Amino acid sequence: MTTFRINKISKWNQDLLHLIYPNQCLICENELTRHQKSICNLCFSNLNFTYFEAYEEPTPLDQLFWGRVAVHGTYAYLYFEKNKGVQPVLHALKYKDRPEIGIEMGSQIGNKIKLLPVFSDLDALIPIPLHPRKKFIRGYNQSEKLAEGIASVINVPVDVDFISRTKYGKSQTTKGRFLRWDNIQGKFNFSPEGRKKHMHIALVDDVITTGATLETIIRLIHENNPEIRISILSLALTK
Repeated sequence: MTTFRINKISKWNQDLLHLIYPNQCLICENELTRHQKSICNLCFSNLNFTYFEAYEEPTPLDQLFWGRVAVHGTYAYLYFEKNKGVQPVLHALKYKDRPEIGIEMGSQIGNKIKLLPVFSDLDALIPIPLHPRKKFIRGYNQSEKLAEGIASVINVPVDVDFISRTKYGKSQTTKGRFLRWDNIQGKFNFSPEGRKKHMHIALVDDVITTGATLETIIRLIHENNPEIRISILSLALTK
């Protein structure tokens, strides 16, 4: 069978699957074309982008950690607001078994940061860990998928063993900053191998609200390795 014929049959199969299982936009739910992935072009263009890559002054994400912990660089791709476009994207990534969205969005982040000097010497991407039980239930860690997408663009390895989550806890979505801080104390463990393994890392998170989880992790890392530079990369920042 010739390569041309195989490719033609493959295209027929793809068209048939698209007809039986039409792919819908996560936001408007209109049918996507075969060349679109998770979000239609119109909805994608209407997402609330931060444009932090163009900032010459400190961004709101930089300012979130002022006076709390030392952060080398920060970047968030989108602003999160309830009932706006990014909410169904995050919901699908976390709760609807759509890990590919994390990789797609991670690659978008990678394209935005690849020329930013502050991230030029990153030597590892560290996804914010899930407890093994939660990862088993969900089937994947959404932050890890984001990191994989970023890594595919900037060619920096993903280190999933650098830090682990040791205690299982309920979602912190409805908690304020101080309740979140109290709820996450003692829930993370720093790998001894990471003490001198990396010089500049980026913690990768899906959405940042109060920054309490990131603050806890950064304090833990700096207690064990005060020389390491820590940056933050996120899909979204709550507005």
